[in-house]
Amino acid sequence: MAVGEPFAFSGRIVEAYYTNAEQDSVAIMYSDGETNRDYHLPVDENDDQFKALLSEYSYESLDEATRAKNEKDRQWWRDAFNDYAERNGMLGGTPEEGQADLNIIFDFDPDDAIKKEELFKLKLKMFEQDIVKNSKSKANKAAIRKADTPIEAIVAYKKFIKK
Repeated sequence: MAVGEPFAFSGRIVEAYYTNAEQDSVAIMYSDGETNRDYHLPVDENDDQFKALLSEYSYESLDEATRAKNEKDRQWWRDAFNDYAERNGMLGGTPEEGQADLNIIFDFDPDDAIKKEELFKLKLKMFEQDIVKNSKSKANKAAIRKADTPIEAIVAYKKFIKK
């Protein structure tokens, strides 16, 4: 938001939700007419920007949107986890030779050469996916490449998934 446009989101809110469990920060996605933009705002009933938000988005709406977003994110993680497990034969079958097992997520040790190799295979598998292969985002690909843990790799991979 540019200086001099303190309420640029007014009348154009696409979504607003709390960004943390303390509910002291709000993310606002608003449209500038061409692109959706994010704006973060502290929860402060004396702040004019927060008052402008409340004139369009009630506390109840913020609570509801936050619950919906959190559930959507949880479902994405469940789906990603289950998809990975299914593709690697971890749901009752035997993983293909050379595939990482599910313990890499829970028992990852960065000093263990075998676990590091499993992380490498996980990242390689991510790069084999069309959604990553066909992406032009060097930054998102670099995030997968630079991930030091399986969770970091999964978080980086999430950026390729359309919402």
